[in-house]
This record gives sequence, structure tokens and C-alpha cells, in this order.
Amino acid sequence: MTTMSTIRSALGTKVDQAAKLLADGYLFQERLRASKGRKAGDGCPIDFTFMGKPATLVRGSKGVDLFYNAKRMMREEAMPLPVRGPLFGAGAIHGTDDEVHQARKDNFIKVVYDDAQVERFKPLIEDEMRKVVETWGRREGNVYDDTVVAYGRAVLKWAGVPGSDVDLDPWAKRLGQIVEGFGHMPAGHTLAWVNRARCDKWAAGLIEKQRSGQINAPEGSALCEWARYRGTDGKLLDAKLAGIELQNSTRPAIAVSRFAAFAARFLVLYPQYREDIAREVETSGTLVDNEHAIAFAQEVRRLSPFVPMLPAFAREDFEWEGHQIKEGQRVIIDILGTNTDPSEWEEPLRFKPERFLGVEDAEAIKAFIPQGGGDVATGHRCPGEKVAVTELAATVSALCQPGINIDPGDLDYDPTMMPTRPRSGGRVQKD
Repeated sequence: MTTMSTIRSALGTKVDQAAKLLADGYLFQERLRASKGRKAGDGCPIDFTFMGKPATLVRGSKGVDLFYNAKRMMREEAMPLPVRGPLFGAGAIHGTDDEVHQARKDNFIKVVYDDAQVERFKPLIEDEMRKVVETWGRREGNVYDDTVVAYGRAVLKWAGVPGSDVDLDPWAKRLGQIVEGFGHMPAGHTLAWVNRARCDKWAAGLIEKQRSGQINAPEGSALCEWARYRGTDGKLLDAKLAGIELQNSTRPAIAVSRFAAFAARFLVLYPQYREDIAREVETSGTLVDNEHAIAFAQEVRRLSPFVPMLPAFAREDFEWEGHQIKEGQRVIIDILGTNTDPSEWEEPLRFKPERFLGVEDAEAIKAFIPQGGGDVATGHRCPGEKVAVTELAATVSALCQPGINIDPGDLDYDPTMMPTRPRSGGRVQKD
């Protein structure tokens, strides 16, 4: 006798789910599981149809191992154009594979991920966040809006981009809007494409000026290194593509402003953590490298909706966990589901920063993938994770300073909107 769950499963495989993703946003994965008669905590792969092709949704440590196995998965054009176009830019590393990907990733590691580069970033973000706190004493601030500017100034200066704050701020806001708007149809998405074109032209101009000697970015900075970078063919990247990778070295840091707004929300919901963080800042005298602030930041990254899923294409036919994967079909990693997988995390939905105290390398936690998983040096994991944690923890430290008041109003968020953030952005003022 055919059960209703079997009927739902059969129908769910044939009905294209792309429209459901747009409608459901961050609720898509669990609603898809429910439509197949699966329980919320069921981590088994889910087969469905996406953009006219078979797809399989995976999660957990096993899903991470599969998705980040470059011998079985490839990225070229796996991300739909409406997302990858404005967000990453044409020809960006996100859609490359094999030798091209590895060669370009080596340069990203050198300019973004190396410890020396992160250390160079720390005083810049410290300075910008202290400026933000000072302005909160003069006027009501907004955590999201203010960190878009603060993160933008810090990361663009770090990347070797010349100019005063007045020069840099509009570009920080445009780069931030690309992330804010790529999923907001139609107006936000259209503006994201407009800002993509503007930023591509601007960044290409920086590359050309660096190459011609009109500007002289510091040795080792992203601008310097992308201007001189040569591809696997031994040739310089064309100025537009080099500029796109310059943006991909900086824009993700600005996108962390979404996490900053969620950090404000969690500090309102769990104010008991403020005292330890404030005490730590007072003792250290700095906003960066504070253990409790870092742990808080990591838990914010684990639980906050940001990247819901990532796609790849299967390179070949194979069987995995009882499912037939066909060459050319999409395999999609459930980012949120992995970060809250009950088989991987104790009390997965509970906000518990203590779980990260004493953890020296959170990237080594296989099921912790807020900015991707796998090996950062050889795979598609985001190389900007250290910078992201540094600036978010500095923001948490700043928000925990005595006299800082976060308005509890309108800190809810719409889980069906991608990307999402607390509605108010986090209104804040300093006594």
C-alpha cells in the first residue's frame, strides 16, 4: 500500500523547487524535508528538482566531505547567474576548478588568509570601531549601517586602496549593497547589478593605475598582488578580472556587517555575556583578540542565517549514502542545516558561545561552515574567515562597552528573505 509520505516524496522530486527557494528563503531546506515526510533532525540526503535538473541536498560532516571533494564536484556555473553575476563577478574564483582555481586560491591565501595579513588588519579595524563607538556618543547609531562603513574603510585601506574616508565610504556602501541587494527582487537585485558594473570599472581602474605606477599600493597588499598576478597561462589577468578578484578580497569583509547586526540582536537576547566581554576588553585594552568576544562571534556566525546553501555539479556518476548521483546534477550543501545538525552539535539550536571557548581552530570543526567548509588552502572554503572573525569579535567587544545601549526594538528578522538581517539593523547609542 502506497503511503502518503511515498506520494509526497515522488511528487516532490518532480516539482521544480526553484520558486519555492525564492518564496521560503532560509526555511526552504526544512520545508523541503517536511514535504518528503522527513523529520526536522533527519540528516539524510534529499533528492529534488532544481532549475530543471535533478539535485541532491546534503548536510553534516559526510555532506561536507562529499561537497568539498574536488575529484567529484566542480563549481563552474553551478551557482545560478542571478546570484553569481552581481555577487561574485564574471570569471571570479568561485566558479573555477582544478589548476586555475588552485593557482588563484594560492594568491588569495597570500593576500587575505596568511597570519601576517590578519595581524596587519587588526589595528585598522580597532581604529575604525573605536571611531564608531565615539560617534555613538554623539548620535544614535545603527550597527549594520555603521559597520558597513567601518569594515569598508578598514578592509580597503588594508587592501592598499588609496583615498580618504570620504573617498572610500561610497565604495564601501556600494560593495555592501551588492550583498544586500542580490537576492531582493526586483529593485535591490537591479541595483546590485548596477553597483557591480560601477565597482568593476572602479576596481579595474585601480589595477591599471597600480600597473602603470600612478599609484603604489604597499607590497603584499591585495591591490599590489592582484595587479601583478599571472594566471596559469603566464599572462597578467585582464584589468577587469583582476579588479573583480580585488573586490573578492574585500567585499566579503564588508558583508560581515550582517553578522554584526545579528550580534546586536543576540546581545539583547543574552545580556549575561556582556559583563565577561567588557571585563576582558578592560583588561586587554583592545577590542581585538578577546577570547570571550571571539567565542560570542563564532556562535553568532553558527546560528545566524547568511549563506543558506551552496551548489556544485557532480563530475561523474556515483552512489552516495544510498543515493544515485548523476554526472552534471547539482549537489547542494545545506549550510544552515549543517551548522545546526543535531548529530553534530550538542543543543544545536541553543545560543551557547561557551562551546567555542578554548577552541584554537574553529575551522577544523568539520560541521562548522558559515562561510564554507573543507580545506581553505586547496578547496573552496572562504579565505576571509580569519578577517571576518576578527572584525566581528571587535564589534562584539565594542557593543559590550559600558554605556552602550542597544535598542531592543525591531530586532526580529524575516527568514523568508535572502539575504536577511534584523529589521532595524541594530539601533545603538552611548551614554
